[in-house]
Amino acid sequence: MHGSTTKASGSALVQGADASSTCLLCHAGVASAPHSVYSLSVQPGAAPLNMTPGGDFAWLAKSWSWAGTAGLETSPGDAHGHNIVAADYGRFADPRHPTAPGGSYPSNQLSCISCHDPHGKYRVRDGGVVATGGAPVVASGSYGDRTAYVAPTQTTAIGTYRMLAGVGYQPRTLAGVNAFSADPPVALAPSTYNQGERVADVRVAYGSGMSEWCGNCHGAIHTPANPTRPGEFMHPSGSSAKLGMLANVYNAYVKTGDLGGSYALAYTSLVPYEEGTADRATLAASTSSDGMVRTGPVRGQENVMCLSCHRAHASGWDGSLRWNVKSEYVVASGQWPGIDAIGEAGRAAVAQGRTRAETRGAMYDREPTAFATFQTSLCNKCHAK
Repeated sequence: MHGSTTKASGSALVQGADASSTCLLCHAGVASAPHSVYSLSVQPGAAPLNMTPGGDFAWLAKSWSWAGTAGLETSPGDAHGHNIVAADYGRFADPRHPTAPGGSYPSNQLSCISCHDPHGKYRVRDGGVVATGGAPVVASGSYGDRTAYVAPTQTTAIGTYRMLAGVGYQPRTLAGVNAFSADPPVALAPSTYNQGERVADVRVAYGSGMSEWCGNCHGAIHTPANPTRPGEFMHPSGSSAKLGMLANVYNAYVKTGDLGGSYALAYTSLVPYEEGTADRATLAASTSSDGMVRTGPVRGQENVMCLSCHRAHASGWDGSLRWNVKSEYVVASGQWPGIDAIGEAGRAAVAQGRTRAETRGAMYDREPTAFATFQTSLCNKCHAK
């Protein structure tokens, strides 16, 4: 049995009350750990401790309010990411969206195993083919590290990225509906990935297929005219959304007012992109947690993807975004915004109810000096407005 903590068994002979509660027996903790996705006992005014690329689900438990220009404004916890149902940890269905935005996946059934196949049946065969059998899995398919990558052979397979499920997948509770139509994305992460980024960015080498896979649940969000939000512009995403000439902007942009950057030092994990390749050996050369690989896009064939702007689990910002798009400034007066800041950084519309520690944690422990004194939205990394 995966996990050792004794709890009342759920309906599928699991140790927790439900699937996510069972997963969190091992993947939740009071301090950051390599595979922890949910910080326990987060104090008021403090940020969750885990800084994985996907983000800490504990951001769902933090809500803020402030006096805005139009009256009381809020940033409710359930707006900060995927609201997994984990009754043992006080996590319940999204109260605002009965189904996935842009799709029909029921919110009251959303759990860790909605995305991750708990038994790891999906595997990558020789040639990159994803299957549910036919060769034994001999290694994880999640890691690269420039030295640790293992390739599948004619007789062996590797796991999919983060044990993400593929075509035909559906949890037992959803038998007959909402089966996946896209296979997992191709990506590789460094083995050291749950860490702050004050010194060096954690670079996950995203290859291809991420937006298409997200479309398993959020398919209508990818359409130019989203039927769930008439008239609303949807950002291009996926294999058809090439950076093209925007690659030059990405490489040149350093911070607000500074377009003097270079390809060699351009990358930031706050605005990642897909390499536009499914070749895992190529991706393995791009993974990094020590700042050794900082090069930006070079071919213009790189893709904008969902995770260019969002985190897969949760973040400190609405919409699970990687930075705050509701505030005029990401950094103000050279400080992280917060109710305990002085000057412009402490103004209610900029601080938005958060402390400087919460803002800093949401930005993965970076120093505000890494940005402009008055840094505007990181949408400008590609658009330079």
